[in-house]
Amino acid sequence: MSDIELKGKVRSAVGKGLFALRTSGKIPAVVYGPGLDALPIELEAKTTVQTLNRLTGSTLVKLSVDQKTYSVLLRDIQRDSIRRTILHADFYAVPTDRVIRVRVPLHLAGISAAVRDFSGILVPVLSDLEVECLPKDLVSGITVDLAPLEKIGDSITIKDITLPPGIRALMDADDTIVTVTAQMAEEEVVAPVAAAVPGEVEVIEKGKKLEEGEEEEGAPAPAKDAKESKEAKK
Repeated sequence: MSDIELKGKVRSAVGKGLFALRTSGKIPAVVYGPGLDALPIELEAKTTVQTLNRLTGSTLVKLSVDQKTYSVLLRDIQRDSIRRTILHADFYAVPTDRVIRVRVPLHLAGISAAVRDFSGILVPVLSDLEVECLPKDLVSGITVDLAPLEKIGDSITIKDITLPPGIRALMDADDTIVTVTAQMAEEEVVAPVAAAVPGEVEVIEKGKKLEEGEEEEGAPAPAKDAKESKEAKK
């Protein structure tokens, strides 16, 4: 069980009063669960932010509220869309004598020979595992050893890992957690030659010639002015 602790107190501020609460350095939150009506609370922003930013959904927290203690899981965090500051937090009070269902993060560890010796590409498929257990058996993460991945094409499935005592996976035992694939052969990329669009080049060239003061090929010659015509007759 986690030794992470948070302290708060019951709050009366709601609705528009939450702005003033946040301005004073507090974070509004709520605690709910079986046999517990939604309990609005407030937490000190400085210490709470540091704690919440390192929690996962399977980390059990000891939450003290006005002399009463709850074992809770973080269920949701609402953040400001621009500044990303925490605006509100939801906590689920878990019943200590009942089995709960949670998603536990998977942590890849160790060295794969397929990656080290054969330049394989490690491809994670699952990032967490849905499990059930009593709160006392809950863990914040499950480590997956990569050592069994010895050659290209090897995979580790749920049935290949050892779960902590008291925890049962709720997903298909044959689901792949991580696999190793071969690198794609590098192919020489030849830059395609842009095909001329019929009429486009011709128009561009004509425009260029006319811009430079040249006559357009095939166009009638401009008429000479009267003075030039008289001098030609002489």
